[in-house]
Amino acid sequence: MLNACMSLMVANNSQDDNVQVFYADKQSRRYCAGRIAIVLVSLVMIAVLASLVLTTLSDPPIRIMVTFLLIPAFAVFLYEIVSELMVIHFLPRMRYELRDDGLSLILGGQWKTRIPYASIDSVTRKNLRDDIFSSGGFPKAGALDLIYADEGTISMYSTHLHKDVILIKTKSGMKYGISPMDPDGFLKALGQILDNQKTTC
Repeated sequence: MLNACMSLMVANNSQDDNVQVFYADKQSRRYCAGRIAIVLVSLVMIAVLASLVLTTLSDPPIRIMVTFLLIPAFAVFLYEIVSELMVIHFLPRMRYELRDDGLSLILGGQWKTRIPYASIDSVTRKNLRDDIFSSGGFPKAGALDLIYADEGTISMYSTHLHKDVILIKTKSGMKYGISPMDPDGFLKALGQILDNQKTTC
């Protein structure tokens, strides 16, 4: 029942006043499995670090030093776990909103990015070249910053990691990857807005 409701939610684009909403395409099993794998690896690493601290219990000075040195590593892995779990939680509700003041990329909660239409340099639909770094990611403001062989770093608000990604480049050099369920409808709606912006300028 829950999956059916989610499918119904993401299958339709909605329009409310001057806001056009396009939901992201369904995430693949591989995508979610990759995020879960990162969580599990981070948990294992935390367990390893904790074991290192426990092995120094007999020597308080060394234990304090080891604990102090490992605190940054603990923080990194905990941040990774929380970030990945939040991404997994919000993915079914990820959407792209065409508003009067710009394009909003929304993962969920406070994790979103607004792109003013005037700042958009180009919008293309393409397949991204795989890279040794693009199988992992660094959570940042609701997106995963991934590194690709052909485009460099891209903030991915996308359920597609490589194939059929809409790439948005801004005049400041930022790049965003998105994957609306209706890519043709999104490109048409965004194109009309950008054309109107050029006409009124």
